[in-house]
Amino acid sequence: MPQFTLIALLLLLGTLLIVALVILAMRLRRLRALQAVAVRQAAAEAREQFGRDVHDLVSNRLWLATLRSELAYRLTDDDSPLRPALADVVQAIRQAYADIRDVTRSFQDVSLTSELANARAALRAYGADCKVVVAEAELGREVSATLAIMVREAVTNVLRHSEASLCTIEIAVRGPAVTLTVANDGVDSSVPPGEGNGLDNLRNRAAALGGMMGTILDPDGWFRLIVEIPRRSGERR
Repeated sequence: MPQFTLIALLLLLGTLLIVALVILAMRLRRLRALQAVAVRQAAAEAREQFGRDVHDLVSNRLWLATLRSELAYRLTDDDSPLRPALADVVQAIRQAYADIRDVTRSFQDVSLTSELANARAALRAYGADCKVVVAEAELGREVSATLAIMVREAVTNVLRHSEASLCTIEIAVRGPAVTLTVANDGVDSSVPPGEGNGLDNLRNRAAALGGMMGTILDPDGWFRLIVEIPRRSGERR
């Protein structure tokens, strides 16, 4: 075999090896990003479930204790020395109930600001740039928490089902409604927009608050997920 042919073959093999290593490194990077997202999502879900379980268990028993102590207070004679003590017991149980409610709420609440920061960090770890634009507006607590969960799930879909190099997250307020738009440039054009990819859960969350969710595949290859819900959970479109 001529020397130049051997050199060309070695160069070709070397190039293929470098390309394979680059692809492997990119996939490992994306795998680590997905693992990090999965860990954060599992931790958030466990935290929310813990808050619900504690609230359901302890609050129910405190509620029963409040009813029984109030009954004992009402059945006690006005001049009984036990009456002031029972009043203190009733007040203490009510305060304990309020404290438990506040503590468990902190476990159940999801921070929109934290989820946006986590989304940016996960996308960058994945190798994609992330741009976040959030309008300054007062949102209802349930609406804010729902948007936070939607951001988490939408970005998880981007990481799992796209080859995005850029993802944009925008939260805009238009009158009584707030709109969340999550767009990326790495869509697989063979997948019809709005089908699969775990979008049903997002659609159901929006519908639960009287809103709607849709998807758009732009001609330039951008995939856009758009959610519109009332700014206040009591309002309906």
